[in-house]
Amino acid sequence: MKILLANPAIRVSIDDTHEKFFIKAGSRWPWTTIKRKQEKNCNIFFPFYLAYSANILRNKNHEVYVIDGVAMDMQEEEFIKRVKQIKPDVLVIETTTHAISFDIELSKKIKIIFPKLKVVLTGPHATVFAQDILKENREIDFIIMGEYEFILSEIVDRIKNKEKDFRVEGVAFQEQNGVWLSDKRGLIENVNKLPFPAFDIFPCNDKSDLSIYRDGVCTYKPAVTLHSSRGCPFGCDFCLWTQVMYSDTRKYRMFEPKRVVDEMEYVIREFGAKEIYFDDDDFCVNKKHVLNICQEIQARNLNIKWSCMGDAMASDEEMIKTMAEAGCVFMKFGVESGNLEILKNIGKPLKPEKAIKTAEICRKYGIYSHATFTFGCKGETIKTMQDTLNLANRIPFDSAQASITTPFPGTRYYNELVKNGQLKNIAWDQFDGTQTCVIETANLTSKQIENFRKKAIKSMILHKIIDPIWVYRNIRRNILLLKNFGPQIILEPIKALYYTFIKK
Repeated sequence: MKILLANPAIRVSIDDTHEKFFIKAGSRWPWTTIKRKQEKNCNIFFPFYLAYSANILRNKNHEVYVIDGVAMDMQEEEFIKRVKQIKPDVLVIETTTHAISFDIELSKKIKIIFPKLKVVLTGPHATVFAQDILKENREIDFIIMGEYEFILSEIVDRIKNKEKDFRVEGVAFQEQNGVWLSDKRGLIENVNKLPFPAFDIFPCNDKSDLSIYRDGVCTYKPAVTLHSSRGCPFGCDFCLWTQVMYSDTRKYRMFEPKRVVDEMEYVIREFGAKEIYFDDDDFCVNKKHVLNICQEIQARNLNIKWSCMGDAMASDEEMIKTMAEAGCVFMKFGVESGNLEILKNIGKPLKPEKAIKTAEICRKYGIYSHATFTFGCKGETIKTMQDTLNLANRIPFDSAQASITTPFPGTRYYNELVKNGQLKNIAWDQFDGTQTCVIETANLTSKQIENFRKKAIKSMILHKIIDPIWVYRNIRRNILLLKNFGPQIILEPIKALYYTFIKK
């Protein structure tokens, strides 16, 4: 059977020259960016679920096609043209909250062209609202909930064999007299059963180019994204992936260190990787796991730079020192808030001073650090947001992210806001974490949260540019970025600031 796995690009025109562009599959935090219409999107995250699914399906001898329209900045007309050329039997789209209405409308257009096509939606929003989506949109045939890779393979096999019974756990589908909705299936307990992702056919079969993907912390090119684990034991109330895709189990599942380094060797050999980025939910949870990966890297003399989505809560000096010795050059970690009460509210067991210490240790061993902060958490006030800003200005990070806390459906935060009437009556496409705040509380208006985020970004920049060590480290890194990626990559942060503060 012909299976098309897709991540269609979505854009909304702002004016004659600018558009809002949606970041979707591959990002655990769906968001939007503003860019000029003629410019390529530079925020390109590797869609792992689609890539694991692709290899599972290929291993069963299905004819698998991929179109990562987000990575290719593809116009809708071109996407539909490619679908016509492929003529798939099954179309799979991993969708998100802010993209759901657009992806459904695109599915309807394609279903008119291919009435017998089976359309499958996956992703967190479809997981939460499976029954409602199917009831309201007869053109959608299946929704696969949660971790969908192996379930998708089962459904495709049943379609191929022309079976009538699709009643398996983790699936919702159209029946003649309505919608059948199952319970969610349990997690993939042994993630080592997953094959390597199908790196060789992304972003699309006829123009495969793994170097197109890059997280913002990556310094070298090509930088290939991998996973060493799946899940997170911590319980932040706004965390979409942990609560929806992983059923709020907080299970931390690790790939075997040997497999992880085998995969590193594979992308170095086959794709010329100069840097590996471990985009785990939390790379640093299990110290033994981290140390074993580092030991395996050193034992094989890989001599590869790598970076990770790490952790200030679970990491310590021994771990970070060992990571540096094994080639780690950059680590992200979440701080979220600088107020202990807010951290307790959201379920993040972090002491603010630990965030400072983690960044200091990274600096000591030559690892660049990127800290993330979010404004609009449960119980937030102007004072608690100021506490976060005060902490941010004490942390010696090299770069940072300041976002608006977005209560995605399926999270405890979303459910509580709905219950308390504190969620604005607003369209799904506004749930993006960067442009719009959808929260209204007794303490704060959405506009106050949006404005404080801008204030925080300004303040952090002003504090950093008077730090000579920060200036020196960033000059060194920008020289490397310029050499490896060209001037466009240096201009991206400047453009982001322009769209945040000037271009409304």
